[in-house]
Amino acid sequence: MHTVRRQTITIGPAREPRFWLACLLLALIATGCSSGKQDAAKLEEVKAIWARLPIYSGLQETDSSTTSGGGKAMINKKYRSDASYTDVRRFYVDHLLRDGWTVVSEKQMKDWGSDFGGYYIQFQRDDLFLSIEYSGAGANYGWEYGIAVSWSRWVKKK
Repeated sequence: MHTVRRQTITIGPAREPRFWLACLLLALIATGCSSGKQDAAKLEEVKAIWARLPIYSGLQETDSSTTSGGGKAMINKKYRSDASYTDVRRFYVDHLLRDGWTVVSEKQMKDWGSDFGGYYIQFQRDDLFLSIEYSGAGANYGWEYGIAVSWSRWVKKK
């Protein structure tokens, strides 16, 4: 006959799951509180950029949305226009480069593999981004240009 010994291990308070759950909960609460203030401040900064941003002649606003919270702030507007991408691009590149923005990417856009002639250009200044999307002559989205100014706590400054 064999005797089985049982050993009792006492887990200290720092190792209990409840302790770690409480730490995680406190961290989430603390992050959420500071995030709300930062989100609101960044949204005001995004609004100030929009207030100073010239709109290319002939762009007619069709839609606008504002997002704030969760570490993000963004204003996005859609426009109808017959203006060429080359002219609109030149206008914004000239203005934004003078205002301290840099071009961080530019690419041709495709929609599920279909090429409608769209383009996307993105600018950055500090921790803010400004993007311009041209839907392309072949697209039928109800808008030709989308312009967005955004900030995200999750995207690091380059």
